[in-house]
Amino acid sequence: MTEDVEDLVIVGGSAAALTAAIYAKRSGVSVTVVTDGYGGQINNTDVVENYLGFKSISGPDLAEKYVEHMREYDINEEVGDKVTDIRKVDGVFEVETEGGKVIEGNSVIVCTGGSRRHLNVPGEEEFNNRGVAYCAVCDGPLYEGEEVAVIGGGYAGTEAADYLSDVASKVYLLSRSGELKGEEITIQKVLNDENVEIIRGADTKEFYGENLLDGVRYEQDGKVKELEVTGAFIEIGTVPNSRITDLVETDDSGYIKVNEEFETSTAGLFAAGDVTDKGIQQLSVSSGQGCMAGLNAADYIKQQRHSE
Repeated sequence: MTEDVEDLVIVGGSAAALTAAIYAKRSGVSVTVVTDGYGGQINNTDVVENYLGFKSISGPDLAEKYVEHMREYDINEEVGDKVTDIRKVDGVFEVETEGGKVIEGNSVIVCTGGSRRHLNVPGEEEFNNRGVAYCAVCDGPLYEGEEVAVIGGGYAGTEAADYLSDVASKVYLLSRSGELKGEEITIQKVLNDENVEIIRGADTKEFYGENLLDGVRYEQDGKVKELEVTGAFIEIGTVPNSRITDLVETDDSGYIKVNEEFETSTAGLFAAGDVTDKGIQQLSVSSGQGCMAGLNAADYIKQQRHSE
């Protein structure tokens, strides 16, 4: 082990990362958290009702609780700069940020989560922030009293439709597969919302308009149809933020492969949360993975010490 570097560097700022930081620190190793900001996707969540200990809490408020808890411990923080590379030089991991800062560690946990998935259809980029959005909680209030569309019938889509039903005058939920997925309680809310109309078997093809979005074109039963809306929220899940290092093996979708100890294909480099190929993408799952990764990374560091 190298004495003049941090024991453990954790990349990320949400549930997995901060849980890992607390458990590792309590296990007796030094920890630095490196992130461009705290909260991650939870900041885009209106209300969390399935996280143990909180009957109902907003996503941003829960993220604030995470940070407050972490700061009860002597954990170093490097906040505000995105990590662009993780490499290993002479047995030491180097975590480099966009600003050129390098943080060295004897072990690293990658908890970088995911970014919003795009449809990649005509008009999507053109009308981004001019009618097309990727966060109902963030941008929904801009469309109060208007008619909007939600693209996606999975967890993200049903939650977005439920939230927007209290904001917009009308919500069209476009589901390509025809079925709704997510928590049953949320699905039932959407089905019972009078101002939510579900369009099944709808394959979104294009966003159109002049200066601002005027509507969405989709294909259903072999016919192209138009839906006039002023806002369209693309809620089709996330893609993993795993391209920051070449030291890991990923699956075909880009998720980092980890073993039962949440170690990657490189010894000493761990991963946890939504960026990994394990588990359902839920806060409780990410927290559990962060706990295991933090404890296992701490054990790895101690074993390396004893072997010297």
